[in-house]
Amino acid sequence: MVMKQFTLISALSLSLFALALTSAFAADLAIYSGPTNPGWISQDAAIANAEAIMNDDQMQAIFESIENYGDGDEVGADSPLGKWMVAHTGNGQQDVFIAASGTAPSAVYQFPNADPDGSNIENFIEDGNVFINVADWLLYMSYEGGTRSADNGAAGAANVFDIPGLTFGNRGGPQVPTDAGKAYIPSLEEFQSDRPWHLEQFDGTDWEVTPFAVSNDDANTSDPAVAVHKTDGGIIAAMWQKAQPEWAGDDPRASGVIEFIANWLMEHGNIATPVEAQDKAATTWGRIKSGR
Repeated sequence: MVMKQFTLISALSLSLFALALTSAFAADLAIYSGPTNPGWISQDAAIANAEAIMNDDQMQAIFESIENYGDGDEVGADSPLGKWMVAHTGNGQQDVFIAASGTAPSAVYQFPNADPDGSNIENFIEDGNVFINVADWLLYMSYEGGTRSADNGAAGAANVFDIPGLTFGNRGGPQVPTDAGKAYIPSLEEFQSDRPWHLEQFDGTDWEVTPFAVSNDDANTSDPAVAVHKTDGGIIAAMWQKAQPEWAGDDPRASGVIEFIANWLMEHGNIATPVEAQDKAATTWGRIKSGR
């Protein structure tokens, strides 16, 4: 009886080991839920959304590690968030950074446009990683320490996209889900964006944009949407850029980001591609042997 139990456990262990060799993901997730521009998303909402993403079963299955950075973690390149950005640039895997606060602290992009080329976030994206922004205008300003910084203004996004004059200025009517939106973000509902994408500005650039919703009176106005760099594979998503401190009902800025990652990013990104799975399998095998 003992021998049979040992054989069964050994067979199960070997099966888990084989699974680790073939299906281990290599991706890390960082979320910034530090001080917000309170007219766009409340601090409580940013924290709640970050916690919803961190505690989601799908996110925990996809990412090897999930880190949440808040007030005090984001000041300068030597801060905890700055060190995460640097460590996850050039590490051979596709990692994800979410600005749940909608703001751009100096760990990510030194204000006011102090590093228009070669910022931590630009280097991170050019390495093929993923940046997801919600709420406020992408990279517009920081509120670190609870105080509004000198704004990057529209130049923050323009510099990182390398598209002079790029704007997310308000225009168009309510955003209506596209076929892609219905397929990849099934919870997406019609809403009025305050900072939509101007899709025509991406024509002839190095970016391919997928709109998940477009204005009902202007097909070039979109929110949410995602752009993929045609050469380096970097990904930027700007989603629910709307001045709504507290969302009535379920906050799509959490559930929608989860769906975007679990559905669109897992299909179109490189997160689902194992990287150095052999090394990760050794860790898994150690846990199996120790019964953890």
